Amino acid sequence: LFADARRSRRDARQRTTFVANVSHELKTPLTSIRMYAELLRDDRVPDQERRQRFLDTMVQEGERLTRLIDNVLDLGRLEQAQRNYNPRPIDLAGCLRAILEVEAQRLQTAGLGLTTDIPDQLPIVTDPDAVRQIVLNLLENASKYAADGKLVRVSLAQAAGVARLTVQDAGPGIPPACRE
Repeated sequence: LFADARRSRRDARQRTTFVANVSHELKTPLTSIRMYAELLRDDRVPDQERRQRFLDTMVQEGERLTRLIDNVLDLGRLEQAQRNYNPRPIDLAGCLRAILEVEAQRLQTAGLGLTTDIPDQLPIVTDPDAVRQIVLNLLENASKYAADGKLVRVSLAQAAGVARLTVQDAGPGIPPACRE
């Protein structure tokens, strides 16, 4: 009974921490979107170039919000063993280049340079949506926690029939107390 009670308390604390973190992460892009939308609605930005920058930021924050919500939904599906993958033949190198092309601007805005080492092609059978989500999560983590490192390196290689995708940054890393 004692072990069950302790486990229940730990689980409740983890859920509370998770909800608090998710709420904070969702609120940040919403605040930016709302602020820029109000400025544009009230016609307080006469300069067309600044208006365009605000609109671009709103779109980027909307995309970030979508990624966050997708992550939360996928986490729930994973915990309930309901996440369905749809593997199919793809060119992983081309898929990765397309993702990085879209994300390069966001990384630059976060103060990160991007270097890549990606072969011309790497055919593989996998779920391209899952790959996209994994890469976006890793890049998001790099932009949030490793911007001081100034650089993100993405590489892709194949050895012994296994694809290895590596996302490296020069940030401080995960503190030892949090690694587990």
